[in-house]
Order: sequence, then C-alpha cells, then structure tokens
Amino acid sequence: MYAYFKGIIADYDEDSMILEVNNIGYRIFVPKDFILNNTIGSSVTVYTYTCVREDAFILYGFKCRDDLNLFKQLITVSGVGPKMAQAILSAIDASSVRTAIITQNAKLLSCAPGVGGKTANRIILELKDKIDITDIIATDSSDDKVNSKVAALRQEAYEALTGLGISALDASKAINEIEINEDSRIETIIKMLLAKI
Repeated sequence: MYAYFKGIIADYDEDSMILEVNNIGYRIFVPKDFILNNTIGSSVTVYTYTCVREDAFILYGFKCRDDLNLFKQLITVSGVGPKMAQAILSAIDASSVRTAIITQNAKLLSCAPGVGGKTANRIILELKDKIDITDIIATDSSDDKVNSKVAALRQEAYEALTGLGISALDASKAINEIEINEDSRIETIIKMLLAKI
C-alpha cells in the first residue's frame, strides 16, 4: 500500500519508531540497526511493507529496497511471518542472510531470536533457488555506505574471478571477506582474492 515514507523520527522503542510525516505519527517496526544508526529528530526515508490483519494494520520499515526485497522473500517461506522475518534482519544483515541461504548455513540463521533449526532449514530449502548470487555483492543505489566506485570495483572483481573459472559462490564469498574502498586498484584486489581462494 505504502512504498516509502520520508519524515522525522519523533520517538522510538526497542523494535519500532514513530515517524512524523506531515504532522501524522506512524508507528513503523524496523530492524535494530535502523534505530541504532538514527536518533530522534533525524530525517529519514523508510521503505515499507504493509501487513493487514483482521485486528491490526502494521507497517514494517527498512533503510533500503534491498532489505525490503529480502524481507518479502522471507515471508513467502511457510512458517515465517513478518515478525520473524524482521527479527532475522535485526539479528543478521541482508547480505549475510543471503550468503547463509546459498551456503546452507542454518546455524547462522538460527542466531535470530525465534528461529530454530527446522525453520532455518526450511528458509534455506525454499529460498536457495530464489536468491541471486550477484545480489550478495551488489549494493542498492540508496545505500550511502558504499559508493558507486566501490560497487563497480566489486562487480569487476566478481566478473574477473568467474571469468577465470572460479565458482560464483567462491568468488562472492572471497569478495565479501576483503576490504575494498574507492582507492583500491583492481589488480591489487584480484591478487588478494586469488590468494584467498
């Protein structure tokens, strides 16, 4: 129903915040890192998912479309509702969730509150063919943490490794294990990656 909100954080508690938009306060449930990285009075954009139930109208919010898209994938898994999907993304960042699914790391997924071994394995089983390996190294254009040059270097390194016959999974894992910044040179990056593989 609502794609996103732009407003000012008026208040927050452990798992939600009140976002004031045009003098209306919306309670939006958000992952913990959203609350930790923003303070009351901060102006933010929140990408939202609307959950309509018989007894409630609930908004779940995320810092970027990438997190929202993963949330939508998680709630397609039988037994995983919006509250559990939110708990997963509060405990584990989106890239690590995708890596856990592809590498079938049920133990990592089980770190999220309320997620047992059976649920973690069900998430892996139902989503492993729906997660694109390139999503793990791709960055959302709205994410300010990684600029476009770093994203381009990561993509170039990924293509170089897979072009050398290295599997997409191994290439992705190696890229996520090294630090790449805007001053990095592609030759140096590839040497570091080849030393890891």
